[in-house]
Amino acid sequence: MLEAPSATLSQFSIPSVTSSSFRWSTDFHSASELAASLSRLGKTFDVLQLSPGPLEGHFSVVHLEDLSILSIQTNQLLLLNGERGNDCICFSLEISGNHNDHRVFCQTIEPYSLHGFKPDLTESHFQVTAGSTTLIAVASAKRFSGFLGRCGHHELLENLHTSNSLQLKPNLYAKISQQFSWYFNNPLINSELRSLHTGHIFTLMLEAFTGTNDQHFKSFEIAPRQHLVHELINWGFENSTNPLKLDDISNVLFSSRRTLIQGCKENFKMGPMELLRLIRLEQVNCVLRSNELRKSLELNNVGDVANYFGFVSRGHFSAAYQSQYGETPRQTLYKAKS
Repeated sequence: MLEAPSATLSQFSIPSVTSSSFRWSTDFHSASELAASLSRLGKTFDVLQLSPGPLEGHFSVVHLEDLSILSIQTNQLLLLNGERGNDCICFSLEISGNHNDHRVFCQTIEPYSLHGFKPDLTESHFQVTAGSTTLIAVASAKRFSGFLGRCGHHELLENLHTSNSLQLKPNLYAKISQQFSWYFNNPLINSELRSLHTGHIFTLMLEAFTGTNDQHFKSFEIAPRQHLVHELINWGFENSTNPLKLDDISNVLFSSRRTLIQGCKENFKMGPMELLRLIRLEQVNCVLRSNELRKSLELNNVGDVANYFGFVSRGHFSAAYQSQYGETPRQTLYKAKS
């Protein structure tokens, strides 16, 4: 099994904040580079590029006191799959207006919505739309629950546990978007200010949860087929060097061929084998970009890497790779060596 920047996370952790680490940002040009940026936060994800073409993205994070705000900008459709831990709550919104392909466990999000806040949701499985900017505030679920209790709104926890998306009024959506965005241009060096602004964010979330009717909370339940797709993605990354036939995979996941095909077609508009091929191409791309990984795996050239991930036909592999990433595997390797 490949030990790459994409693996499995057991718990979300927010790093301690120092004067030099309260804010940082980086460009990414592959899904594995975004995964590596997330792993710096103690949050390791499998990231998969779903749409074809060169990937251009930007990742930023600002740290307050026990709360971090992430920004993901991408020109390609991306799938992020992992575990967010047992004490994590997220407040996420898409701020560019490009949310048509946004999915949370295969469920679409509505315009002007806040999502991701279900406190007992330990897994993450979401898509971000090509051309979008997504902001995500991440904090301790226990701490936010304690905040609600101190404010006399402990009853809100029922809504948070039964839903994962909230339809906001446009003016409140704009207020939250502007507040989240403000921190990226106005970093807070002073720890007391960071603590104070964590309280501001919690108060803003309380305003969102109390300023709307119950019907604006969208009920949330992960359907068995959605669970199956999540398991297929996990299996694909963990077994990318061991390609199997669809019948074999169905047996491993205790599913029927038909259910697997329907789940993938509904959510990704492609079959399970095509999806697994994309995962293997993603792993090839990751290894070609990393001199350290190739050395540790003793893979010296493109052919070695392709064979390692089960690509037998050199011509078909090269054509599929170039179609997905907009360059040949040799070009990727040359850039890494340079």
